[in-house]
Amino acid sequence: MNCQHLLFSPRQSQKRMDRALKILPIEVLKKILCFSLYLLGAKRKAIAEFMGMPEESVKTGISKVMKSGLSAFRDRRKSEKNYIPQTLPPNEDLKNSVLLEEEFCTVVFGGMGQAIKILRRHKVHLRTVLLSLLHSGLLTIRNVSQALNITPAHCRELSGKLMAKGVSNVLIDKRKGQMQDFRLGASAKAALVENFTARAVTGHSVSSQALAEIINKDAPQRNVIISPRTVRWHMNKLGLMSIKKTLPELVNSLKKNPEFP
Repeated sequence: MNCQHLLFSPRQSQKRMDRALKILPIEVLKKILCFSLYLLGAKRKAIAEFMGMPEESVKTGISKVMKSGLSAFRDRRKSEKNYIPQTLPPNEDLKNSVLLEEEFCTVVFGGMGQAIKILRRHKVHLRTVLLSLLHSGLLTIRNVSQALNITPAHCRELSGKLMAKGVSNVLIDKRKGQMQDFRLGASAKAALVENFTARAVTGHSVSSQALAEIINKDAPQRNVIISPRTVRWHMNKLGLMSIKKTLPELVNSLKKNPEFP
């Protein structure tokens, strides 16, 4: 059941909650709401955070309802005759909050009855929204820093920079890696394959650092020094690392069976 297309009125919600609390104890009402959210597909952890309850209490309450039915909603600690109507604290229940799930981060606007759901892997989008809401006073520093997994001090710093410099200058990583393929000449590639093969068969190190030193030493006339990073890139491109272990075995097999086709 998908309820995202429904419109919720905070004002009507408060009125209906107050009316319900005239006939239901607050603990019973919380159990009903928890079970309803569970049926609508919310995770137990998210329900606990949203309702301000321990996660174990939510799990226990749902299990009791599934096992015992309607009787599990009753508050056995209170007699129906001695029940005194209660009201929900209006301000506390209408606070904005941030709920973290495995894939999504949801910002719940308590006073509006609306929510924003953002994929957690969309980091720039998530940071932009949360830091903007923090700057506007709609979320607390604790909410945002925990959701982004950064310290409150770093959170304040990012929020200030975002407002002053914009998204592209603060949140987008402008670091650039290699813009084109690392290039090796034919002789350097031959030396790489030759030395890799010989060293793999004899049990010597085939690290990119060792091979780079050998190739550079064997060709001192070359103007460009080949870095271990370049060697590593070509080793992966040629698939040399995948034969590191099988190459010695193949050589030994050929030695034992010289007539092997």
